[in-house]
Amino acid sequence: MNLMPSNRFTLLIALAASLTGLFFNAPLAIAIDDVKVHTSGSTSANVLIYKIAQERGFYKEEKLNVLTIAATSSAGIQGLVGGSFDFSQILGQTSAAILHGAPLKNVMVFDTRPLFWFFGSKKIRRVQDLKGGKLVGVSSLGANTDQMTREVLAMNGIDPRKDVVIQGTGTGAIRLAALLGGSLDAAITNPTESIMARKQGLNELFFYGDYDLNIVSGGAALTDRMLKEKPDLVRRFLRATLRALLWFRANEKEAVARMAEGFRISRDDALGIYKATLKSYSLDGTISRELQDKIVNFQRKQLKVEKEISPEQVYDFTILRALNEELKKAGQ
Repeated sequence: MNLMPSNRFTLLIALAASLTGLFFNAPLAIAIDDVKVHTSGSTSANVLIYKIAQERGFYKEEKLNVLTIAATSSAGIQGLVGGSFDFSQILGQTSAAILHGAPLKNVMVFDTRPLFWFFGSKKIRRVQDLKGGKLVGVSSLGANTDQMTREVLAMNGIDPRKDVVIQGTGTGAIRLAALLGGSLDAAITNPTESIMARKQGLNELFFYGDYDLNIVSGGAALTDRMLKEKPDLVRRFLRATLRALLWFRANEKEAVARMAEGFRISRDDALGIYKATLKSYSLDGTISRELQDKIVNFQRKQLKVEKEISPEQVYDFTILRALNEELKKAGQ
């Protein structure tokens, strides 16, 4: 079909208008960043903070698709350094790695003092009963659970190098099963696991919170490279995670219900864990420089690191402090 010049021009105008309408009326593609977070896999509030940020849409609002992946402390930190993970919930093993030269940073802290219990099997009634090479379970060697267990055992007259054998056993569920099955003589437990341990008739030997320990275990850690090369992504991730932490602190009824459901415990047990957690939790995801210094020195002592390490080599709360100021101005 032959068209006159004027008809061809009219056809081109119509086609252009149609394509323009199609372009502007179509929904714009929004870039979503995938983020992989290493977690301990245990039933603890530290893991729950990330779940809350997912479930309440805080990550979605920041255009983030966050996937939490459970792994042992050592495997998680190796994955973080190697690029398999973008963030890790585990701060103790991260700090230990930093003290040994790993290019990592802790950029957010949940708990400011240990919320763990130490249980013995039904045959172990006192800490002193562990002498003679009894088997003690922690998450992994070099992790916070290992460091503070060694410290408290020493405070109770047990030489952690000679009197007991400390093993890295992975998750708390594995340790609890090993305690009940008799393949471990004692182990560290988190709040939820401690409830189960008591109900199973295991013997509580001590509460870590009763000792002067400079330890933080949960929060957010990343690589120096991530912090330098993707500051916007880090900022969005931390803003959503901070909102989840603040929500957890401010919404007791809903938080307790979520803990009861997720941890498969009663509301009363969940309320007890919630109240204990609040006492140990940071108000804004940061800790003072004084506490940072104490924690670094404690870990240097435990890991026998002679080189001087400044808190700035281990912690960087620059972005988080700015986010706290923004949220305060926004009335959140």
